[in-house]
Amino acid sequence: MPTVYVIATGGTIASTSSERGTVPTESVQELMDASLEGVDHVDLELVQLAQIPSSELTIADLEALGNRVRDVADDADGVVVLHGTDTIEETAYFLDLVLEETVPVVLTGAQRANDSLNPDGPANVRGALAAASHDHVRSGTYVFFNDRLHAARPVTKAHSTNLDAYDSGNYGIVAERTPEGFWFYRRPESLTASIPAETVTATVDIVPTSTGTTGAQIETALERGVDGIVVDALGLGNVPAGVADAIDDAIDDGIVVSIATRCRNGVVSPVYGSDGGAAVLAEKGVLFASNLPAHKARIKLLVALSYYSPRTVDRAFDSRTFEGHGYQSSESE
Repeated sequence: MPTVYVIATGGTIASTSSERGTVPTESVQELMDASLEGVDHVDLELVQLAQIPSSELTIADLEALGNRVRDVADDADGVVVLHGTDTIEETAYFLDLVLEETVPVVLTGAQRANDSLNPDGPANVRGALAAASHDHVRSGTYVFFNDRLHAARPVTKAHSTNLDAYDSGNYGIVAERTPEGFWFYRRPESLTASIPAETVTATVDIVPTSTGTTGAQIETALERGVDGIVVDALGLGNVPAGVADAIDDAIDDGIVVSIATRCRNGVVSPVYGSDGGAAVLAEKGVLFASNLPAHKARIKLLVALSYYSPRTVDRAFDSRTFEGHGYQSSESE
């Protein structure tokens, strides 16, 4: 039988009610005891790595999780990570970036607490175990939720309470779990170009934009001495003029600036030539985050700045390399 390591970090799936509200209390052993009815096709190894909500996880916690997966990869046929739903997509993308092991890693969690009348955690655990031990799923990082298997790069939490909480946008899901087993819609593989950093040494801030946003938040970040900034820009990657001026200052100070779009779908592209237009920002040396949302672009920039030098970090953001987005040929080709 395949061996699957289950690494627990806390989250709603491990939570019960208390006077203060819902908090993680249940151990990985207790969770597996409640979830394994009808599961007899895998050997399990259980690891309790943390017991906190995912909203309180730190980058150091993600490092520790990545290192634990590396430690067990040689002995495992798959890894399941039990995780809170708030930041599961960021952890999944982080692992997809930094891990080079050829073992599938499947993250799952729950929208309902463990002691609710009808918890969704047990079914999600059984599905994640089935995915991590499936013969057709041999590498990459995924999120399994509500009978759907998502690739780490595009998946995002689209609803705060609904059991069908996760969405992969235009990419679509990898597979769906049916009564007869998994139905695969596309090949299960990583959509992420690896950056195998084992430690994260950089600091990166996210700067949101909207009508009339100034560059004050960027200037504050510069005073704090950050290594990088992700600007959650408008449309194709455009920003208000005040933000563009502050980006100038950041680049002059040697700070790496990446541009993402706050649009759910689509990419950033150097089209507009106004003072805050993406075409002008490209000339100044910003890096484009393709169709990554700002919170994932931040994870990527954190990892890239920790692995590459600031002068060569642009190779991680080269739009000509395949990293989960479609290939677009030029009109002259």
